[in-house]
Amino acid sequence: MKSSLRWFTVAACSTLLVAGCKKKEPSAAEVARDAEQNLPPQEQLAQTPAPGTPTAGGAPITASAASSGVDQAAYEAWFKKHGLDLSDPKMLDADPDGDGFSNREEFLADTDPHDKNSHPGIHKSIRLKEYNEVRLPLVLESIEGDKARIRRTDQPDAKAVTVKAGDSIHGLPLKVTLVEEKEDFDKGGERVNLSHVALEDSSTKEKITLMKDLPARTAATYAVLVSIDGKTTLKVRKGETFSWPADESARYKVIDLSQDQAVLLQLDNHKTWTIPRT
Repeated sequence: MKSSLRWFTVAACSTLLVAGCKKKEPSAAEVARDAEQNLPPQEQLAQTPAPGTPTAGGAPITASAASSGVDQAAYEAWFKKHGLDLSDPKMLDADPDGDGFSNREEFLADTDPHDKNSHPGIHKSIRLKEYNEVRLPLVLESIEGDKARIRRTDQPDAKAVTVKAGDSIHGLPLKVTLVEEKEDFDKGGERVNLSHVALEDSSTKEKITLMKDLPARTAATYAVLVSIDGKTTLKVRKGETFSWPADESARYKVIDLSQDQAVLLQLDNHKTWTIPRT
C-alpha cells in the first residue's frame, strides 16, 4: 500500500514538472512591457494614444496627427484657431489656400493656412538635390609684382606661363584684368595669402577670380532644387534670380552653391534661406 502511494506521489510530481516545463515563455515585448510598468512613473515612456482616442481637449486624434510627431496640444489649438476640421484624417496634408504648402508645413511654421501671402519660408519646402561644379582649367601658381604664373590643368604636359593685366589666356576666351599680390591676417593673427588674378570671359562677360593653388568654378556650375514631395525640380546657377513654381509671388537670388547647400536671398524681405541637401 505504501509502495503504491509512493509511486502515485512521484507520478503526480513528474506530471506537474512536465507541465511546468511546457509553459509558454513570455515574449520579448511582454518582458519589456512588464519591466516598463515596474519603473517609477517619471521614468516610464509616454504612450501615444491610438487614433480616435479622445484627448484632454475632447477632440479625437486623427491618424495623420497621431503619426506626425507634432505636439498634440499645440496642434489642436492651431487647428481650432484657423477653423480646420480636427476629425478629418486628410487635413494635415490639405492646402486650403493653394499656396503649395500643406497644413502640416503651415502648422510647423505657424503661418495662416487660409492666406496665400502667409506661408513658410522656402527652406521648409525645397531641398538641394544635385550639385554640378564646372571648374576653370587653370591654377594660379604664384604672383611676383604685377605678373602671375598660371598653368592649364586640362593639359598634363602644359607648362606655366607668365601673364599680366591686359594679356589673354591662350586657347581660352579669357582676359587678365588684374594681377594683385596681397597678404593679410586672419582673426587668429595668422598671415594669409590673398594674392589673386581677376579674369573676364570675353564671350559671356563673366568675372572669375583665381586664388593661389585653389580651383575656380565657372558660371556653368549649377544646382538642382527639388520640392519635398519630389514633384517639382528647378535648375539654378549662382547669381540668378528665380521664383519657385508653387509660389510665383516671391523672387529669390542664388547667393552661393556648394555640395551641401544652396544659399538664397528672398528679394522682397531680404531674408536669407539656407537650403540643405537631401
